[in-house]
Amino acid sequence: MCSMIVTVTFVCTLIITPAIANDICTANALPRVPASQRNLHETFQRTSLLYGLSTIGNEYLIKQECQEQLQLFQLGVRTKMPWAVKMFDASASLEPGFTFGHNFWLGNSEVCSAVSRQTHVQISTYLRHQMKPELLTEVAPFNVDFRVLYLRHNSSWQVDAAVIAFASRLHVGLCLPSACTAHEVQQLVQAYLSTDLNAANEFYEMNLQYDYAKDLKLKSTTFRRTSFYLTCFFLATTIALTVAASLLRKSQDLYKANANIRNSRSTNGNVLETTNTSGATIKPHKSELDLNVTSFIACFDFDANWLHVFAPAKVEHTFAALNGLRFGSAICVTVYHYLMFLFHGTRNKVTLYNYQAYVGNVDIFVDIFFTISGFLQAYNHFRNVKLLAVIRQNSLKQNFKLMGLHLFHRYLRLAPLYFLTIGLSDFGSKLLDDISVFHIEHKVYENCEKYWWRNVLLIQNFFDHNDMCGLWTWSLACDMQFSILATVLLFLYVKHPKRKKLCLAALTGTSIAYTYTFGLKLNFDQTIEATFTFLTEIYTHPFARILAYMCGGIAGWYFVVQKPTEWHFTKQIQHFFDYLVALIFFGCIFIPTNHNFSVFTSTTILLFERIIFTVTSCILILSNAHGRMRWFFRFFETTFFQKFNRVAYAMFLINPIVVFALPGFSRSNLYANPLSLFAEFIGLLVILVLLSTLLTLLFDIPYQNLSRLLIQYQMRKKVD
Repeated sequence: MCSMIVTVTFVCTLIITPAIANDICTANALPRVPASQRNLHETFQRTSLLYGLSTIGNEYLIKQECQEQLQLFQLGVRTKMPWAVKMFDASASLEPGFTFGHNFWLGNSEVCSAVSRQTHVQISTYLRHQMKPELLTEVAPFNVDFRVLYLRHNSSWQVDAAVIAFASRLHVGLCLPSACTAHEVQQLVQAYLSTDLNAANEFYEMNLQYDYAKDLKLKSTTFRRTSFYLTCFFLATTIALTVAASLLRKSQDLYKANANIRNSRSTNGNVLETTNTSGATIKPHKSELDLNVTSFIACFDFDANWLHVFAPAKVEHTFAALNGLRFGSAICVTVYHYLMFLFHGTRNKVTLYNYQAYVGNVDIFVDIFFTISGFLQAYNHFRNVKLLAVIRQNSLKQNFKLMGLHLFHRYLRLAPLYFLTIGLSDFGSKLLDDISVFHIEHKVYENCEKYWWRNVLLIQNFFDHNDMCGLWTWSLACDMQFSILATVLLFLYVKHPKRKKLCLAALTGTSIAYTYTFGLKLNFDQTIEATFTFLTEIYTHPFARILAYMCGGIAGWYFVVQKPTEWHFTKQIQHFFDYLVALIFFGCIFIPTNHNFSVFTSTTILLFERIIFTVTSCILILSNAHGRMRWFFRFFETTFFQKFNRVAYAMFLINPIVVFALPGFSRSNLYANPLSLFAEFIGLLVILVLLSTLLTLLFDIPYQNLSRLLIQYQMRKKVD
């Protein structure tokens, strides 16, 4: 029995041994994958989204062509083929700074362009280089496109200030084969993210979800928008009128020269007709026959408008400093817009957020514009003795007609440049949304399509700020609404002074009650985060801003109607109060906010800051009018501020468009630091002043001239 068992065991051993030997030989014959390459494969699969997509593609998700090209890319990376290395390098991977808001994994679009075409770099063939020459010459066997994927996350490992630019959305730039359609890419990304392959997704607990993708190419639909056609028509019409005005000016100069020659040759200075050598009568110039058309075209005379804008500064003017103060305030607003719009393309968002939080008290700073506007409206109204007499004599119907004419002319002066800005914003935002690598959270063009009529009526600030077509235009709407209300109250004051005082008291109480109601309801705590979140209620609503306009109007009335009060103080005490007013004015702007107070206290502080800042601004305006505090206003009366005061309106309207274009057209994210921000802002300011000057000459001054022309025509009509 034992011998039989031994025999069977021996036979089995003889049978199995050749098979094992054969397997060993076969294994030795197959090429081994180095451990380092296997490690690289696993690392790339977990860190590079493009490489990870190439490892999960199959015929059920994508078409064969796309799958084959992705597999070819994967093989090229493993074998370190130059075109594949460039394609890998051009695609995004995890970047540092995620915890502080860095969501821009943009890759490199220029390197992606070099994947499918040769790159020409001027280098010497006689100098030694370490690089592989194939990096410049070798191209992929298929076409590639650079695309940006937008992935949402809900990670708690990232600072998420409640500001629009802190949106939880990753920007991932990939150099993908052109054969892969948008739908196929979406399928691949969703399949990849559903696994635990991506290291960043797993480590930061992102729970990434595919949102959408962009190919960064122009869309024909962008150039078929109504705003594009209207803007082009408006530009072409204005330029044509400007050219016509220039030709008309030359023809008028020629006609005047010929008339002077004829007058010098005439023996009778009262001759109405001049006869040439053939006996024919020389008729008057056409400009004398078509006075209305000629006058209309002359409003667009570029040379005359240039002289008007850059006329010699009149420093002796009563309110010369206000012109400088308005232009200086426009520069400060531009600084704030610059910091705000840089959020969309900055990788150190928290740092920039802190810059913005401490640059100034934005909650109250813009009140300076409303205070100046209210002061000037009341001042111009009460110093016009003839107008006051007409209002007293007119009936209610006549006064309503007069108010309507006043508001029409104000709208005519503001509307052209304002409408041009809206058109450029609508078209420009759609263009930017097509080709920018950054996601645009506040899509202006969508709001303009739906709510353009609100901007036409200047009532956009009554609605949610997220629905505004041009968020920065809220102050223009407020100013127009305050102007309408002030016009009614000023007319009412001439007829019934006591009723106006009751109206002012009611408006003051309403504004205070409104601020407390919404401050307590929304838990306002004076942070910049709360200001952005409750922008509609706390910042842009007319009831939140009306106190500044009313206070300015009262100061204008006081300056014209009331006699200046003589205060018998020593010079030291007068200087002390002057410095105190200036200190309070700047203190209200730059005072750091304290977040340790209760909601009621924070709301009260906000209200008192607005009141104190507005009253201080009025005191400064009156001091300037009475020739006081020359040391303070001398800076704002300089030639620079006086000459560029007229472009402040255009600068206010156009600066957000230019500022937003800086990060919008960039192909990479920005890093904000004080030195680079300062240098860039200086260049931006120069561009804005030049552009605002051109827009003022073409779209602002001509329509102001037209408004004056209509007023003169109405006055002549009344006289006739």
